[in-house]
Amino acid sequence: MATRYPITMHYPKKSKSPGPVGHRPSSKGLPSDSSSCPSDKYKDYAAVVIDTGTGYTKSGLAGDEKPRSIVPSVVGVPRYRTKESPLYYIGKSIPQRRAEVSTHQVMTHGVVTDWDALEMLWHHVFYTELSVCPEELAVLVTDSPMSPTTNREKMAELLFENFEVPAMFVAHQSLLSVYSYGRTGGLVIGSGYGTSYTAPVHDGYILPHATYRLDIAGHALTEYLAKLMGESGNPFHKDEMEVVCQIKEKCCYIPEEYEGELNADEKKYLMDYTLPDRQVISIGSERFRCSEILFNPTMLGFPEVGLHVQAISSIRKCKPERQADLLANVLLAGGTTMLRGFSERIKKELQKMEPSKKVGILASPNRTFSAWLGGSIVASLNSFQNVWIDRQAYNEKGSFIVHRHCF
Repeated sequence: MATRYPITMHYPKKSKSPGPVGHRPSSKGLPSDSSSCPSDKYKDYAAVVIDTGTGYTKSGLAGDEKPRSIVPSVVGVPRYRTKESPLYYIGKSIPQRRAEVSTHQVMTHGVVTDWDALEMLWHHVFYTELSVCPEELAVLVTDSPMSPTTNREKMAELLFENFEVPAMFVAHQSLLSVYSYGRTGGLVIGSGYGTSYTAPVHDGYILPHATYRLDIAGHALTEYLAKLMGESGNPFHKDEMEVVCQIKEKCCYIPEEYEGELNADEKKYLMDYTLPDRQVISIGSERFRCSEILFNPTMLGFPEVGLHVQAISSIRKCKPERQADLLANVLLAGGTTMLRGFSERIKKELQKMEPSKKVGILASPNRTFSAWLGGSIVASLNSFQNVWIDRQAYNEKGSFIVHRHCF
């Protein structure tokens, strides 16, 4: 049984322990910054909540209604170190120094690919973005659906060994998204920056055998939009992807009937867009052709089925008596589901495949950070305080404890 961590407890800094799985020293020699941490500024909060996604990392304190910080999940390391240069750069400072730094993407398609970069990113989140000491607060972090089981073990090692947290927990993004809706079950259709997925949840339990992933999401849409615009006479350099992303968010949409929209009069969808340099360009069918890859991955040469077909496959993998309830409670999560027309298209496609059943779509206005919000809700509950994995349990059982203890 994990030790209860009262919300008002102020955790003393603990000495570093080698741990049962071997201590992994900080490869970058990151400072602890413990001397500059406020001693009691956040002692009334239960935990820090960090949702690290492929594109962005959302972080804040348990009980908050929205993240206090959202930063890109990319780290810049100086190519040539000087006494004045920082150990790393995070966020908007990186593009301005591309010649001076090597960039490291923390994740690819929801899976951590650079653990040193993740350590630097979390260091920045704790000490700069949130101004908290990780040694003093429990930490809840998220994990993406269908990620390797070793992901959770390494997260536990990193938090206990390198950041010396007193307690931690890892939770699936899909389950936390369900909690953000105030529910304990439903079919989550998630689409963020690097990956999309469909995941059924029943009574607070994920059904992994019925969870599917599609490696097409917001970033793929942005790249495809750039390709389409280049073909229509508006080329963009790879360094201008942020501009293309802004065009996607402001101009693109998902029609209910793709073929009908494609065959419609061009005047229906043609629009002008003013670039940051004040140049005006015209955007036509690219506005909806780029988003169609979510429903027809073969347009990119992918053999997978579309997100709507995956959703039905997830439902049909569940027990027959649960299928109608899942179809009636489809919960959208992730920034890409914010595209205009997404919820209407999903509903129409699902209804087309299940005409005799009711389809219900829930689309929270906060679904861009639904996983983080679910973590904030869960970590602030009194009933959750006995669930944390504490240092003693970690030292006794090792990092494998996350598989038995975390949901």
